[in-house]
Amino acid sequence: MRRLLGVCLLGWAMVSAAEPLRLAVASNFVTTVQELTQAFSETTGHAVLISSGSTGQLYAQIKQGAPHDVFLAADLKRPQWLVDEGLAVGLEVYAIGTLQLYVREAPEGGCETWLSSQSEGFLAVANPALAPYGHAAQAFLQNQGHWSRWQERLVMGENIAQASHFVASGAAAAGLLAAATVRLMPPVQGSCQWTLPPQSHPPIEQAVVTLKRSQNPEAVAAFRRFLRSKPALEIIRAHGYRSGALDA
Repeated sequence: MRRLLGVCLLGWAMVSAAEPLRLAVASNFVTTVQELTQAFSETTGHAVLISSGSTGQLYAQIKQGAPHDVFLAADLKRPQWLVDEGLAVGLEVYAIGTLQLYVREAPEGGCETWLSSQSEGFLAVANPALAPYGHAAQAFLQNQGHWSRWQERLVMGENIAQASHFVASGAAAAGLLAAATVRLMPPVQGSCQWTLPPQSHPPIEQAVVTLKRSQNPEAVAAFRRFLRSKPALEIIRAHGYRSGALDA
């Protein structure tokens, strides 16, 4: 009986050790995290499952008990809320997002003149209520005096990936998008892109937290260490992000 119990316990331990690391990832960071987790898995042997969506959607899922281990958000606010609500620990800024204007047909005056020169067409943004990139895009339009011109001609995606799809499909003539998603856009002859000045909108500080309900502490600790490593930081920068606090 004792031998059988030992075998059962050993089998449970093996299953437990094989439990994948579950990441909740803001949609702007999905392609980046896929490259990161490939390197992480090759280095550590830990399997990873990725769930993506807008930061607001993922926050709501976590509040409702979704079994994530780590939350990689596109803002600082919602991870901080989870810490304040006693649901998460270990808040750090892992990247600072870059907002770009992508235009399918570049105007004669240059990409940066498009917003002030167009009286027709639609502009794609992520939903400001759910997605930090959408919030930054709205703040930029308001700060630069473009809001009244574009308010009725905005096409809103649930997240930045959907907003990018609207532009790629031609449903919108342009989009205020994450640099990380712009670099993945299919090539369009005559298109242009313009990186918005950082001071023209609130900083897009992307924070990571560990969920207290996680049952996979070894994999979580390994991933958090990896996220601070030089190879990880190089991947993050290569995808269009500026340095976060993890560079320190």
